[in-house]
Amino acid sequence: MTRQLDAPPFPGSPSPGLDLRHAVDAALAALITPLTPASARVLADDLLGALARTAATGDTCLVLGAAEAVAVARVNLVAGQEPAARAALVRARGLLDRRDR
Repeated sequence: MTRQLDAPPFPGSPSPGLDLRHAVDAALAALITPLTPASARVLADDLLGALARTAATGDTCLVLGAAEAVAVARVNLVAGQEPAARAALVRARGLLDRRDR
């Protein structure tokens, strides 16, 4: 069952995209230092897992812009383009922060 866009989350439930927010924060922290190709793939896989969990909870429609930015970051990580990945993750984080308000 998916949530309605105009309905607030149930009291006591985590905010939409919470898992995605944690993954973005972890990825941004990991990008402080240069990544090896192997660690970039692991980070991309972690982001994919967060996207999958966000979809499984029905939250993707609520954080679509951020989810798209995370998908772009994954592509850039795999391609070895860390600055572009970081920019996409910063955009995702900004969209997730805006969702809180």
